[in-house]
Amino acid sequence: MSKTVKLIIWAVIILVIIALLVFSEQLRVQIGAIFAAVAGGFATLKSKLFKSGKTVEDQIADIEEEHAVKREEWQQMKDEYNSRYNALKARMDYLDYRSALISQEIKDLDEIEIQALERNRNLSDEEILRRLRDL
Repeated sequence: MSKTVKLIIWAVIILVIIALLVFSEQLRVQIGAIFAAVAGGFATLKSKLFKSGKTVEDQIADIEEEHAVKREEWQQMKDEYNSRYNALKARMDYLDYRSALISQEIKDLDEIEIQALERNRNLSDEEILRRLRDL
């Protein structure tokens, strides 16, 4: 509709409302009923203006579809984080294993060093001089 026609329709509606308010006693219409009718008309107009043309069942189906998509995204995120968690746990287990191996090697080296120190303590003076000359 053109802007002029819409303006005329709004003007007529406003004039009718004013006329109903002014002549409510002669028409035996209560003011509360007039306000209720205006509010109902406004609500109807608003619902017609903002109606998307979909039925309630269509809107429910759209919402359920949107929720299904979000659930799938959340499940993918959960799987991704579980995968990362498992990878980190496996890596930590491997590091624990390597740490235990290194600790064992250090312990073994300590025993070898202790044995070498014992041999050095038991060296005679001649053997110590011979080693010092070889350096």
